[in-house]
Amino acid sequence: MGVLMVALWMGRKHLWSVLKEIIYGEGSSDGLLKRHDNPAEPIRYRITLLWSIGFLIFIICFCNQGGMGIWVAVVFFLIYFALSTSISRIRAELGSPVHDIHWIGADEVLTRVLGVKVLGPQNLTFFSFLRFFNRAQYSHTMPQQLEGFKLAERAHINNKHLLWVMVIANVIAPLATFWAYLHIMYQNGATQNWPGAEAFDRLAKWLAYSGPLDVKAIVFMGTGLVFAIFLFLMRLKFLWWPFHPAGYAVSGSWSMNNIWFCILISWAVKGLLLRQGGLKVYQKAIPFFLGLILGEFTVGSLWTIIGIVRNVSTYGFWF
Repeated sequence: MGVLMVALWMGRKHLWSVLKEIIYGEGSSDGLLKRHDNPAEPIRYRITLLWSIGFLIFIICFCNQGGMGIWVAVVFFLIYFALSTSISRIRAELGSPVHDIHWIGADEVLTRVLGVKVLGPQNLTFFSFLRFFNRAQYSHTMPQQLEGFKLAERAHINNKHLLWVMVIANVIAPLATFWAYLHIMYQNGATQNWPGAEAFDRLAKWLAYSGPLDVKAIVFMGTGLVFAIFLFLMRLKFLWWPFHPAGYAVSGSWSMNNIWFCILISWAVKGLLLRQGGLKVYQKAIPFFLGLILGEFTVGSLWTIIGIVRNVSTYGFWF
């Protein structure tokens, strides 16, 4: 949430200009606004807002039919989209390869801040059905789409065409996922490691013990928020300040435990190249290191394909 507040503050002028564009339209825009709402944009701001409001109303009504209170659904998805926006900012500014950040979803936040008893069994039950996209923050579509549009911009691809590809993908992907999950479970059986068991075990604990709000968790949330803003202010005021609020946000993730040493090595090599060789040497070295990444993915993919084709166990490139 601290990263989100920083992003909103840093982009306040742009967001204000977008808001004026939505309210008054292109005819009342100044030069800055006209540049924002240009033909290269995949969709106009006003249309984006209307679609967003419409789909948000649909989601809230859907959850309400499932037993979730309207105000709970509104707060739940505001927290979810706030997290998604924050992670998009982290990916854009820091390029972090991981941001799973387990157990900080809207369901966990609400139960700790409000208490299980206030929410009641119906809300808690529906929280469990939404666990599949709140357990961890791996797969947010917003940062993926942002990077897609950035790639399209660099490659001079029509953003409007890319938008339709993304829309089609968002229709096909859930259907493919439903089929894949059912296929795997019918072939291999559902194990205790699947998220469903975890979600409903947690629900059983909630229903058995309706505890009050979690004061300790609230204190830690507030401390993290203040510390993230402190890191941003220090970074803004002092050029020598090395610590980034986005790095702080992802530092406690589960996946970071597996790759922190790789990141440390890359940071040390990059610092050495810049310090000893300067910017030109660093830029010349970039293709080599991109090649290392491409090579690892290529070899990992080939071993997986060989294992599937020959139906044998092969070395798995996993974390």
